[in-house]
Amino acid sequence: MWGFILFGGQKAPAGTVDLTKNSRVFLFLVDGAIKRYAHYEGNKYPDKLVELIPKYLSGDNQAIQLMGLFYQRDPEVGYRLSLANPNPGEMNIIITSKGIQYQLPPGGGG
Repeated sequence: MWGFILFGGQKAPAGTVDLTKNSRVFLFLVDGAIKRYAHYEGNKYPDKLVELIPKYLSGDNQAIQLMGLFYQRDPEVGYRLSLANPNPGEMNIIITSKGIQYQLPPGGGG
């Protein structure tokens, strides 16, 4: 049933996503973990992303991947989460508790 709803009648993609090669997918995965943390921990955000392990993220190699992210608590928007070093020429995605912001690369990105 869920495959039909999510993928329009097509089978769900086979296999898993390699998060070491897809940092933007990992970014949204961590954002979901931050939101679950806030929900279950009294509407507060973690001081550091490692607080999400192991309860909200698996601990295997995700602790190392967390170092590739920029995270800070922010009194205005709750938190800011983005890639620490986006690929050259790529727009950076900044996720906050209020939504998503986009930051053009230096030079406007084309």
